[in-house]
Amino acid sequence: MKFTKLLLCFASLTVVAAGVATAGDYRTNERGLDRRNLDSATDACVDFYQYANGNWLALNPIPDEYSSWGISHEMYERNLALLRQIMEEAANANAPKGTNQQKVGDFWYTGMDTERIESQSLAPLKADLERVEAIAGVEDIAAMVRDLHAEGVSVLFDQGIFQDLKNSEQYLYYAVQGGLGLPDRDYYTREDEESAKLRQQYVAHVSTMLQLMGHTEEQASRAAASILELESRLAKASLTNVELRDPANYYNIETLKSADEATPNFSWSRYFKRLGLEGMESFSYAQPDFFAEMNALLAAADLDTWKAYLQWNLINNFSPYLSEAFVDQDFEFYGKTLRGTEELQPRWKRVVARTSASLGEALGQVYVEQAFPPQTKARADKMIEDLRSTVAIRIQNLDWMTDETKAQALAKLAAFNSKIGYPDEWRDYSKLDIERQSYVANVRAADAFEMRRNLDKIGQPIDRNEWGMSPQTVNAYYSPVMNEIVFPAAIMQPPMFDGEADDAINYGGMGSVIGHEFMHGFDDKGSQFDAQGNMENWWTDEDRQHFDERTKILVDQFGGFVAVDDLHVNGELTLGENIGDLAGLTMAFYALQTALEGNNPGEIDGFSPEQRFFLSWAQGWRKSYRPEALKLQVNTDPHSPAKFRVNGPLANMPEFAAAFGCKEGDPMALPADQRAEIW
Repeated sequence: MKFTKLLLCFASLTVVAAGVATAGDYRTNERGLDRRNLDSATDACVDFYQYANGNWLALNPIPDEYSSWGISHEMYERNLALLRQIMEEAANANAPKGTNQQKVGDFWYTGMDTERIESQSLAPLKADLERVEAIAGVEDIAAMVRDLHAEGVSVLFDQGIFQDLKNSEQYLYYAVQGGLGLPDRDYYTREDEESAKLRQQYVAHVSTMLQLMGHTEEQASRAAASILELESRLAKASLTNVELRDPANYYNIETLKSADEATPNFSWSRYFKRLGLEGMESFSYAQPDFFAEMNALLAAADLDTWKAYLQWNLINNFSPYLSEAFVDQDFEFYGKTLRGTEELQPRWKRVVARTSASLGEALGQVYVEQAFPPQTKARADKMIEDLRSTVAIRIQNLDWMTDETKAQALAKLAAFNSKIGYPDEWRDYSKLDIERQSYVANVRAADAFEMRRNLDKIGQPIDRNEWGMSPQTVNAYYSPVMNEIVFPAAIMQPPMFDGEADDAINYGGMGSVIGHEFMHGFDDKGSQFDAQGNMENWWTDEDRQHFDERTKILVDQFGGFVAVDDLHVNGELTLGENIGDLAGLTMAFYALQTALEGNNPGEIDGFSPEQRFFLSWAQGWRKSYRPEALKLQVNTDPHSPAKFRVNGPLANMPEFAAAFGCKEGDPMALPADQRAEIW
C-alpha cells in the first residue's frame, strides 16, 4: 500500500524524500550560518522562522519534481551523485554472482533498463492477475492474501514483527489495520467538499489504472466505485491516527484459536502456517474492531468486488516499477493530486531511491567509506554524552516530579544506547537473489527477502545490533522498545553537523537533533516504556498527572496554529514530536552552556553563541511546501510543519527571548503563565 502506518518501532526526526533537483538563485550554505537566508525586514521577536529563513524561502522555489523543499533535500542531493556512482560502478563491474556488488549492480541495471520494462508491460504480474480472475470463493481470497503477505506485500491489513511491548526480550507478530489506498481513514469519513472531491479523484484514478490493465471503461468505473465502498467500510472500522499514537492500541494478545473464532472467514492458523510460523501460539491481534469488519466484508462483498480490490492492490503496489503508462498514472494521483508535485522525478533518482531501500546496508558499506570520517563519529559520541549529562541534571532539578519517579527516569536515561553512523555488523544479503531479467521481479524478491528476514526473528534472541535505517538516510530515530537513539551517517553532515564549525552551530543543529531523540524517551508515548524497553508504568499517579497537565499546554498551543487555509495543526497527533523539539532544544541549549565554559568565542558574524544556536536550529528547518503537500502532512504526519517546529518551541523558551531581547507580549515570548515547561 502507498500509506502504511506501523508506529511501534521508532519515533523519527523527520521524513525525507529521495533525490532532489537544483533550486533557486543561489546554493545555500554547506557550512555554518548563511546570512543570505535572513529576512532582516522581519523582527526576530515576531516571527523567528521568517527572520531566519525568509530570504531563502523567497529565492529558492520548490523544484517541479518536489512537493516540498528544504535542508534535508539539499543534504540528500549531495548524496545522489555518490550513490549513483556506486550503483553504476557495480553494474559495470561484472562482479561474481551472489556478491553484494552483483546484487546492487543488477538491481540498478534492471531499474534503468526502460526498453525491457516497456516490452514486459504487465507480464511480471501476469500469474497473479490470472490467479485473481480464477477466484471462486472466500478461501481463495484468504489464500491470496496469505501468499502476498508472505512476499511482503501488504493487502487488506498490515503486519509487523517487533519486540513484545511488554517483554522486550522477545519478538512478537503484530497484525494491524490497513488495506486503504488513501492516506488515512479520515479521508474516507470526512464529509467536507474537498474530501468528497478527493474521493472522486481517487475513484477516477483507480478506474484509469484498471483500464490500463484491460478493463473496459464501464467495468473499471463500476469496479472502482465498489473498491471505494469496501475501503470505506475498512476505514470506518479503523482507529484514528491520534488513537494510533497510544502504544496500547497495538497490543492485544490473542491465541490463534481465539483469533480463528473471531474471524471465521479468515483462518489465522492457515495464515501463520503459510508464513512459516506453525509453532506460534499467540500474536497481537491489534485492532479487533477492524478485523471484525474485515471478516464481515469477506462474506458480504461480492466476488467481483474482491477481485477488483486485489487487482487494484497489485497494481497499486507495483505501478512505480512497471511501464511508463502505469508510472505516469500513479504519479498523476499520488504525486500531483495528493502532494501537488508538478513533475515526475528523473528515472535515475527513482531507481537510486528504490535500490537504496532494497539493498540499504549493501550500499551503506561503500557509502560510509567515502562520506563518514572517523573523527565525525568521535565528536558525535562526545555530544551524546554531553546531552545525557545535561538531561540528567534537568531531571534532578525538576520541581514537579517526585524523587521516586526521578529515580526511574534517571535509570532509563542511563540505559539509553546510542548508535552513530553505521552498524557494527552489516546485514547479510546472501539469501536474496537478484537477476538482470525484471525490475518488478527484483523489487518483489527484495520485499520477500525482507519479510522472511523479519519472520525469522520470531523465537530468536533480540538483535540489538540491528538498525532501522540505512547509513545513507538523512534522518534519526528513537526506539522505545530498544531504548536507543540512532543517527545514520547521512544526517551527520554539514550543515546539521560540521566538524569545522563552532559549538553553537553544532549544538543548535545536531545537538538539538540528539536532544530531540533523547527526549522521545520521555514524550507522551516514549514515557510509557521503562529502561528495559517494556511498556510499563514507572510514574507515580501524581507525577503522571503533572506531566499530562504540562503537555496539554503544547496540545492547545499547536492546535491553534493554522497551517494552510483554515486547516489547523493537530496538537494531539503532533504532541510527541513537539515535546521532542521543545525538550531537545532545551537540553541542547544547556549542553552548549557547559561546552562554552572556558571556551566562549564571543560574537561571530555579529551573533552571540546563543543567537547562533537558535539560528542554527531555525535554518535547519527551512522548508517550503506546496499547499497539497502541507495539507497531507497536517492530516497524516506526527511532525508539525517546519514553521511551527521553529516558532512553537522557541516561544516557550525564556532563553530564546533573552538571546534576542524579546519582551513579554512579543509573539515569540509567551508570558510565563502560558509557557509549556516540561523537561
